[in-house]
This record gives sequence, C-alpha cells and structure tokens, in this order.
Amino acid sequence: MALKSWAIDVENVAGGLSETVTDWNITSLKVTGTMNALDFYFLSDNLHQLTDIDIQGVKILPIYTSKPYYWRQDFNADVLPVCAFCSMNLERVVLPAGLKGIGKAAFANCKRLTSVTMPATLDSIADLAFAACESLQTVVLPAQVVYVGKGAFMRCTSLTSLAVERSSRLNSVDEAVLMDCPNLKSISLGPALQSLGQRALAGSGIQSLDLKSCRSLNTIGDWAFTMMPLAYVQLPASLTSLGEGAFINDSLLAEVKLGGSLTTLSDYLFAGTALNTKLDLTGVNELGDYALYNVSQLSSVTLPATTTRLGSFAMAGMTGLDSLACEAVDVPALGDNVWAGVMQSQIPLDVPATSIELYKEAPQWQDFLFESVWLKGDVNADGEISVADINMVIEIIKGRQYSDETMQRADVNGDGEITVADINMIIILIQNPSNRLATVVDTDDLLRLGGLSLQPGEQRTVEVTLDNAQAYSALQCDITLPQGLTLVSVSASRGYVGETCSQDALTTRAVTYSMNRKPFDSEEKPVLTFTVRADAAWSMEGEIVLSNVVLADADNVAWHAAECYAPVTISTGIEDLADGADRIWTEGRTLMVNARAAGTLQVTAMNGMTRIMNVNAGINRFELEAGFYIVSLNGINRKIAVK
Repeated sequence: MALKSWAIDVENVAGGLSETVTDWNITSLKVTGTMNALDFYFLSDNLHQLTDIDIQGVKILPIYTSKPYYWRQDFNADVLPVCAFCSMNLERVVLPAGLKGIGKAAFANCKRLTSVTMPATLDSIADLAFAACESLQTVVLPAQVVYVGKGAFMRCTSLTSLAVERSSRLNSVDEAVLMDCPNLKSISLGPALQSLGQRALAGSGIQSLDLKSCRSLNTIGDWAFTMMPLAYVQLPASLTSLGEGAFINDSLLAEVKLGGSLTTLSDYLFAGTALNTKLDLTGVNELGDYALYNVSQLSSVTLPATTTRLGSFAMAGMTGLDSLACEAVDVPALGDNVWAGVMQSQIPLDVPATSIELYKEAPQWQDFLFESVWLKGDVNADGEISVADINMVIEIIKGRQYSDETMQRADVNGDGEITVADINMIIILIQNPSNRLATVVDTDDLLRLGGLSLQPGEQRTVEVTLDNAQAYSALQCDITLPQGLTLVSVSASRGYVGETCSQDALTTRAVTYSMNRKPFDSEEKPVLTFTVRADAAWSMEGEIVLSNVVLADADNVAWHAAECYAPVTISTGIEDLADGADRIWTEGRTLMVNARAAGTLQVTAMNGMTRIMNVNAGINRFELEAGFYIVSLNGINRKIAVK
C-alpha cells in the first residue's frame, strides 16, 4: 500500500542527511540540528516529492568540498547555498532562524512555491534567488535586508506585492529584480533605499508609482520602468540620477513629478510616453538625445533658466506642442534636429526680453514664432505682480525712460499713456486673491509686530516695523487675524499711500508706497499701522500673521520676506504679565522660542526630516538651514520660513 503523503522529523549532523533520510518519497520534512551544502544538494537531487520543508531549527555550517557544486567549492555559514532548492516542487518553506543570506538561484524555478518564511536575521538576497517562482504572490522583506541581487524576483508571474518591514535597512536593489512580473501592483521599498538598478521593474504591472517615501534614493538605473502600464509617477526629492530610457514606451504614462533635484533628462527618458500634464523641469540643465521624443500629447513646455543644452531629437515628434518657453538668458546649445516634425513657425517662443535677438539669430531657435507676450501688470518683467511694479511706473511718470517693451508693459490699462491710472490697475491686480507670489524667501530683512492683549469689545492699535539692512520704499503683505478679532482700519506712514482689500473673512491685503519713492524711515516710524477690535465673544488666544510679504527697493526689485507672527491674548489688566502662550518666530536663520516652561520642541523640514530639541523656560535660540519647517511646541503647530 503506497501512502500519498509522508512526513518525518529528523535531528541531523552536518553532512549526514543522506544517511538520516532514507525514504526519498516523503512530501514533508522537518530538520533540526546542523546542515551544510552537501545536505541541501542531497535534498534537491533526490527528494523530488518534497513539498514542505521546515529548517527553522537548523544551523548552517561552512564547508569546503572537493567536488564543485554549481562551480562552487567553498560554502559559508548561515547562508543558503547556491541553487539549494532550485527547480524543486516545494510549496512551503520555513528558513533557519539565524540565516544571514539566501544564495544565488536558491529557489529559482520553484514553480509551485507559495510561502517562504524569512527570519529577522536575513540581510541579503542573492541574484536570481526566487526567479521564475510562478506561484509566489506576496513578499515581505525583513527589516535587516540591505541588498537584493540581480533578477531576485524576476518572472514571478503571480507576484502582486513586495514590501519591506518597518524600519527597513534596504539600501540597494540590483538590476531586473522585479522584471517581467505582470501582476505586480504595489511595492514599498523603504526610506533607506539609495539605488534601484537597471530594468528593476521593467515589464511589471504597476500603474501608479510613488517613491517619495524613498527619501534616500539617489540613483535609478537605465530602462528601470520601461514597458509598464504606468499612468502616474512621483519621484523623491533626493533623486539626482535617472537612467537612460527609464520610462521609454510607457504608452499610458500621463504625469510625472521629478522631485526637483535632477539636472539631466537622460537619453530616451520619456520617449513614446503619453505625458499630457505640465512637466516641472526646475533645475534641469540638459535634455538628452530623444529625451521627449514623440511625446505628442504635451502641449506646453517651459525650459528653466538653468538649461544649457538640448540633445539631438530631444523634442522631435512633439506634434501637440502649442507653446514653448525658455527662461535661459544664454541661448542653450542644440544637437541635431531637436524639433524634427514640429511646426515651429506656428508655436510661440517666450524667452527673456534681454535675449530675444540672440534667440532670433540662433539656428533652430530662430524657426519659432516670436511674440511680445507678458503678464499684465508685470512692468519689471520678474514674473509676478507686486509693489516693485508700482515703483517702476512711478519712475516712468516722473520722466525716466526705459525700453520700448517696458514702456508697453507700464501701460497696464491699455489707454496709450502711463499715469496713476496704471498704478491703480496694478493695485487691483495685486489685491486679487488669485495673485499669490512666490513663497521663496530671498531676504533676511523682515517685518516685526509686538504681541497684544485685549478684552472682549476692546480696540487696540498695532504698529508694524521694518528690520532691514537695505532701503525699501514700497511694501505689500497679507494681514491674517485670529477668529474673534476684526480689522477696523489700516494706515500707512505719513507721506505714503495705503490701499487695502479683503482676501477672505480673516485676511486683508495691504499695499503702501510713496509717490516720491521715499525710503521707509524704519528706525523712527512704523511702516504700517492697523487697528483691531475684539468681538464681544472674544474668549480665546491666537496670533496675528503677516504673510506674502514683498518689499520693493530702489532698483524696482521685489524681495520676499519671511512670515511674521505676534500672539494675541485676553487682557489681564497687568501690563507686565507674561504672555499666556508660547511664542515662536524667526530672526534671519535663527528660530526664536519664548517658552512658558521647559519642554520639547519638534522641528520638521519639508523633506520629512525631524529634529527634537529641548527648550528652557524663557528665550531659546536655534540655528536652522534655509527652508520651510513645521514647528511644534505644547500643542502649537506653526509653519515658518527661514532664509
């Protein structure tokens, strides 16, 4: 009578499994004790009916064999040997508790394998380890795994997801690791990942790829994502190298967010994709050969000021293109036939005003349509509408002459002359809620205002002063009040014109300038004064915020200052009583914290990096790098900008 299944448990001494297991028809085996490479090759050569093996209690010992196995004679301890279970009928495997590595092709072509229990000690998976395991559906890599080798999971045709455990140390994924896994829908590779190899996901089934959590990832290899059904991709801010043809022929790819650190679009990068959403190329220096070849659905492209070269056929076949802008002052160099197949003569080219003639004379560039197109109200041509444009119009009214194009820009209302009516039009444009200026802080000069306390129904006046190293004669900012306060009035310093407009229920935009372009006397007088009234129901604490701060200098340049905060509390009737809330503000690159009591401060940068710092009662100072941060203290969360 033959049994259909047979299971045995054995205690083994390394090298002796061929004597310990005498029935080669068993289907399930549990081994404890020690094993070496000879024992594994005995299993794979002879136990063809084996479907389940549990070697959790095994210690793998090293051995040097006189006879080579798979061209190897030296086998390490705690590593599953090369081709240990290759092509076996295994369905379930429990690996040794102290295992460090899975050897090359250890489970390759195990077509029935559905479950592998990996120990927490595992730190590496070698090339082709699970290649062509066609029944494997999900994989979770232990946190200690730092390296996954070439083709480790390639052609796992049933695989739907691969993830890493929390606190993963995975930093390197080699080439073709998940290539040709058509049912793969999701991956999670962890924040420690630094490199993703060539063809890593080529031919897989992922439709949306978000890698922003891989905040250490800096290198992605050639052809990494080709021939995939990708529609959306988000790359991390840390990425500095994206390989040749990484997305070539991804015919469904409509949107890609590059992350902001790439300086080169490599050769063939997006060739043949369906990109139709604006591609942010900020910081890019070069478009490689065929980089956007046949991207026929993209209608508009803006090449940044950093652009130095476009490779051969870089934008050829972009038949849907209807506008092109290049912000580079120096005309970028070109390869051959950059815009082959594109009707350049019908496409407007927007370039810096000072470089128009250079572009008109440059080969290939000269074939575009040059039009005088500008943003209404942007008199100084810096790309935004601000008080700096008012200053320039004032200079023109007083008789100063500029270029013909600048004079045309200054006629904002289009009546054929430049008067205070154009200033009024600019003010209207500035006050439009949709006019949000760049958030990049580019000056250490800043506004200041003190905290205040008031009782319900009480009215107080707040003075806004300017802490500045250079001179300014115009200012605009948004005044945002906490719930329960009402803005009664806003006034400019004597000799200055003041204008205001409500942006929403709590925010008012204020503009102040001098028709004589008189610099603010910031050491003697406030630059702005406003009055607030507490509602009858005022019973809370909050803060006044001055944001979207723009200062205009004598050269009509707009400078963007950091936000300014001031606490508002209920009046106690005692003038020298300490504020009822912690205060947080910035002075240049110094974070200032006035704390009621000792505590813990959490500072989180926009890239997700977090610092925990101890604060003492009273004034604390911390130096920060330039950027934006979320600062948390005793339940208060505040976004700050540091220049």
